[in-house]
Amino acid sequence: MSSGLSDQLHGVPLDRENQDLKEIIEIAFQITAQLEIENIIKNVVWSFVSKFQTDTVTIALPGEIDEAAVQIISYRGLKKEDLGLTLPSLQPLLAFLDKEEYSQIPFSYLRENFQDKKVVDRLAKLGIDVLVPLRTDKGSIGILLLPRNGAGDTYGLLEIQYITRIVRFASIAIENASLFRQATTDRMTGLFSHHFFEKSLDEELERARRYKSTFSLVMFDIDHFKKFNDTYGHLQGDHIIRDIAKLIRKSIRQIDFPARYGGEEFALILPAVDVKGALVVAERLRKRVETFDFPSTESGPPLHVTISVGVTEFDAENAYAPSEIIREADRALFKSKENGRNKVTVSAPRSS
Repeated sequence: MSSGLSDQLHGVPLDRENQDLKEIIEIAFQITAQLEIENIIKNVVWSFVSKFQTDTVTIALPGEIDEAAVQIISYRGLKKEDLGLTLPSLQPLLAFLDKEEYSQIPFSYLRENFQDKKVVDRLAKLGIDVLVPLRTDKGSIGILLLPRNGAGDTYGLLEIQYITRIVRFASIAIENASLFRQATTDRMTGLFSHHFFEKSLDEELERARRYKSTFSLVMFDIDHFKKFNDTYGHLQGDHIIRDIAKLIRKSIRQIDFPARYGGEEFALILPAVDVKGALVVAERLRKRVETFDFPSTESGPPLHVTISVGVTEFDAENAYAPSEIIREADRALFKSKENGRNKVTVSAPRSS
């Protein structure tokens, strides 16, 4: 260690270092308790904004479904915001950081040494002062991008240590969250898998019994989808399924549970929602699908599909098994098809 760095460390009061360690431990508990990447990032943002009053905090990660894509998650203060940054690929930056196993680098070093000047120019627009790789034992999985602190100063040694320690915990938590997501989601749509849906439905049923509450189940599939695939091909059909998954996310709350039940069939668990509320959600989704212009893979005119929907509500007064609730929603879905498709049918659970 150089004499300059030694002087910096010896000049720091012990109580400040202890306070930093207490803060890091508290934040680490909050970060590692999460299995949602978004919540992990929120905790990281909160820690840096409150500590350094940074104007922005940006994290770049591989895409959740397409890992070749790049997710740019940016916050201005504590508010999520699109800062206009896009990157064609994250891999060259990750490889650059991994080559020498940098724990952090100043942006000035990246500007001088990174070959892709277009990427450097895009990052420069954010006013970045330091880049910190999110690294696990498998290598870098993302990058933290920080501007100077709220006073406009660059970060000192202790501040860099604080940042890299927080990032170390965040890296492990994000990797664990990614592994959990891979184990519980359908890779094509990013919705939850059939297996995890069944597990979650069982848990929701037990919760409803225990607290004498309710929930609803919505099941739907794409009308005449085999004919659609025969006409336009399975590749186009896959695009339709992905786009419908996006429409589902826009139609539900964060606490709701969307799953790909199988093939072209989907299921939604709506906690604490009665059948009237579930009907509103189902109708909103049905209309969105009906009116949506699905892009054609052949650059032709937009394509259109419809869905048939079945809705049922759990009755806490009766001891229904998950299979019976699914059966009721499926019966309602079948009635929608019998009655002409592109409809929502409600079916109350049968008494035991």
